[in-house]
Amino acid sequence: MSSETPSPEQPQTPVVVPLPDGSSATLRVGEAPTVDETVLAALRALPAPEHQVASFAVHAFSGDSLTAGRVLAVEDLLATVDDEPAPHGLLVAVPDARSLLVHAVRDEHVLRAAHLMATIARLRQGEADAIDADVFYRAPDGTPQRITAHADAEVEVHVEGAFADTLAAMGLIDRSRRARRAAKRAKR
Repeated sequence: MSSETPSPEQPQTPVVVPLPDGSSATLRVGEAPTVDETVLAALRALPAPEHQVASFAVHAFSGDSLTAGRVLAVEDLLATVDDEPAPHGLLVAVPDARSLLVHAVRDEHVLRAAHLMATIARLRQGEADAIDADVFYRAPDGTPQRITAHADAEVEVHVEGAFADTLAAMGLIDRSRRARRAAKRAKR
């Protein structure tokens, strides 16, 4: 695998996760996944994976080769370990088939959580069943948006599109014209 992942603006490789019936589901950036209700029921019926909470409220699920597929029923999985709903969406990462990382977008820790999740996901890319090293913002409607990229040893978190809109609505970033001009000057 290359040490550099394309930035979110470049064409993206779809993310493929295993399903209980032996098939797989393809997650495409910008498209809410459509999955048969029977498959979702099978995912929900699986035994609960191991769960830990890391820094910045990152939920780490691990277990069998179907753990990553649970990204399709992630709200149900998160509800088993976290009693608060996530009305602003989720950050998700599927580093390999046996792991799933989730962070509910609720507060100022969201960017730190994204960085941590991307770092963990990148470290797991040496696994035989590696899937993807990036983090996705999963909007409340289920539409995924790739928000990280890897450049050499650095993780880049891209705050744009629906993810930026959500953070602005939460008061975590300023998307005003004045703030954009200041940011542009700071880059020079």
